[in-house]
Amino acid sequence: MIKFKTHLKSLVPYPPGKTVDELKRELGIKGKIYKFNSNENPLGPPDSVKKLIKDLAESVHLYPEASYIELKKKIAELWNVSPEQVVLGNGSDEVLEFVFKALINPGDEIIVSQPSFLMYEKFGEIYGATIKKIPLNEKLVHDFNEILNNITSNTKAIFIDHPHNPTGQVLSRKEWEAFLNAVPEGVLVVIDEAYGDFIEGQDVPLGIEFLKKGYAVLIVRTLSKSYGLAGLRIGYGITHLEVAKILDSVRQPFNLNLIAYKAGITALEDRDYLKKSQKLVFEGRKYLSSELEKMGFKVLPSQANFIMVNFGDKAKLIYEELLKRGILVRPLGAYGFNSYLRISIGLPEENVYLINNIDEILQRGEK
Repeated sequence: MIKFKTHLKSLVPYPPGKTVDELKRELGIKGKIYKFNSNENPLGPPDSVKKLIKDLAESVHLYPEASYIELKKKIAELWNVSPEQVVLGNGSDEVLEFVFKALINPGDEIIVSQPSFLMYEKFGEIYGATIKKIPLNEKLVHDFNEILNNITSNTKAIFIDHPHNPTGQVLSRKEWEAFLNAVPEGVLVVIDEAYGDFIEGQDVPLGIEFLKKGYAVLIVRTLSKSYGLAGLRIGYGITHLEVAKILDSVRQPFNLNLIAYKAGITALEDRDYLKKSQKLVFEGRKYLSSELEKMGFKVLPSQANFIMVNFGDKAKLIYEELLKRGILVRPLGAYGFNSYLRISIGLPEENVYLINNIDEILQRGEK
């Protein structure tokens, strides 16, 4: 009998979001599906990338260039670092896994917030790490004090999603600097900025400034959200040169396919698309937050492309009634927030449609 790693017996795979086709089959919906549940970019991919994909159709029998140097150069230019400081992944998830491959031995500790992006915990389970889960504080943000209190000599890495998922909330520069100054030498702080392009305000820092100040950090980003390329799986990390070399050494060759590699370059050059994407989110989350607050619901202040809303005892009703209408939002019971729903920002007309349907559900429910 084949003996697999015993710690994998209790592993539950990550539950991915369902596609539109899957949902239509399962729910029996023939009309349009409105996806407010997966934090995808409602604009679709940039036109420049769509044209590129058509042009590349005749080249997919060829391997991409293994160094991916042109994409690394584009990313390095964007953040004013050297290309050698950039590590590319098949989605940001793979960059996160490089940390486990290169740094985490069975029994080593990692620290994550509870809740946070589930893959930190999943990778910890796969690689046999001891996972310390630190609940969010009373304001539903990362509890830096408790994280520091739980660091031991066995702690190898701390994973911080910023903006946080699912709350969308952030921490100030002052809070970040106090935290990083207190993290012991030898502990890597992974700053996951999957939603970093949607941060507004100069008082909210980006991880790159802490890297340039010399802190032991790895910044992880993706082209899935703000660049509308979730289906192509393009992620990257930026860190100190010596760390990047180690992380890159555990990367499989050709981990990005040819189309993803070229599309990444093209997307990063399309600054107009990025601005359009940001504007849509900034205006959409302001509209949705305002309308839902008028209805009497508490909306957490978000710096991501989604909002987290406390619907109180109406959460289940609203979720189920929206589902019947082909409108999908994310219930957060699995995160321990039974009265909350997470809502992705849609196109302006979709946001209005959502609000109108919630209003109609509430009026019917009160009769």
